[in-house]
Amino acid sequence: MDEKELRNIANLAKLKIDDSEIESMLNDFSRIVQYVDEVKNLDTSSISDEDIYQHSKFVFRQDKAVNALKRDDLSKIAPSYENGYVVVPKVIET
Repeated sequence: MDEKELRNIANLAKLKIDDSEIESMLNDFSRIVQYVDEVKNLDTSSISDEDIYQHSKFVFRQDKAVNALKRDDLSKIAPSYENGYVVVPKVIET
């Protein structure tokens, strides 16, 4: 990857990169690509699907409703608040 490609990717991602960061980011990208190449070349033929799923576990938390923000607090920080509701700008015109 060269500086032109890096700036193009940053532009697509809507990121602003300082000139002082270019060299460091190019080095980081190079190391990431090198690591991905190493991972691609790993021999995984001895690992079956069952081996992968055997070590997977799903931990679920209790689903508890909590009031994280009180209405009075919300009314203080909302740009527009009316009759107990946050007023937002109209997005779709009918």
